[in-house]
Amino acid sequence: MSSLKRESQTCSACGITAGIFVCRGCLKSFCLHHTNEHRNSIEQQMETILFNHERLRQFVASEEVEEYFQQLHGHVSQWETQSINKIRDTANDIRQQLKFINQRYHDSTDDQLRQLKQQIRNAQNDGNFFENDLKMWQTEIQKLQSTISEQENLQISLASNSESFISRIKLTDKTDYDGTIAIDYFECNRKHVNSEDFTNLNLKGEYSSGNKLFRFKLDDLEQNTLVLMGIISASRAKNVDPYKNPTFYGWSTKNLVYLHGVPHSNIDNYQSDIDGNDIFQLILDCERQTIRLINERTHRKYELNIDISKCPFPWQPHVRILSSL
Repeated sequence: MSSLKRESQTCSACGITAGIFVCRGCLKSFCLHHTNEHRNSIEQQMETILFNHERLRQFVASEEVEEYFQQLHGHVSQWETQSINKIRDTANDIRQQLKFINQRYHDSTDDQLRQLKQQIRNAQNDGNFFENDLKMWQTEIQKLQSTISEQENLQISLASNSESFISRIKLTDKTDYDGTIAIDYFECNRKHVNSEDFTNLNLKGEYSSGNKLFRFKLDDLEQNTLVLMGIISASRAKNVDPYKNPTFYGWSTKNLVYLHGVPHSNIDNYQSDIDGNDIFQLILDCERQTIRLINERTHRKYELNIDISKCPFPWQPHVRILSSL
């Protein structure tokens, strides 16, 4: 922040005292008192940047990422055991792909995080950073976080072959089913909803086979807001209270997990931890008769096995918000 000659313009913070300093970042003029206040605000934003960076670094270094790849290895090993004589070459090929992707993921991300950390620390120690620098670093962290999310969209899937009784496995993206991208993105925004009950129309659909991924964002959630995220059976959805549907499987606020319409706590260490503007992925895996929920901010993943006798096909995705509790 540099000192300039006194000008006639007033302080942009109080609008009363003459501005005697101009911030090189935002180009606004401040009086002496609000110059210190403005700088303190920038320092606090820097601390937020460092906090987000550290949280991302800890996730990259955590066992959770490695466990995810180990889970993929487990799918490969299970398939190999069932038909070991015919699939050994394919299994080894997939393992090499996983090893390469895993190594590339760690090396590339760790290197970028180290460089970014050094750049931020140097700027902090020298006191040489402004709003535009903070925006740039935040953008870099968001890009790295997006890269990490993309890496977690890998799965082991079966490549059907009518000429053989053994299906050849391949490494694919979770959002790729039968060669098509199966992502619906929508926002649930309370500002534009007059009714206390709201379900996004993009969620309509019935699914009995394959995989389907819904990516949705919850905007401007109020305190004591109830959120339901999961599925119901389309065959039993008519004339049923959507908040008491006996076929509902999914997750909610207050750390509740619903199993065929009955709320439970302490299921698989589920923690709702829902903040405004959180983005979730809801995956319907009809082949395995499971659903999964991923919070992209916390990177937490949860899975539920579905009792088909309680929630028969076809399934409907079920995301609802109720604020008047």
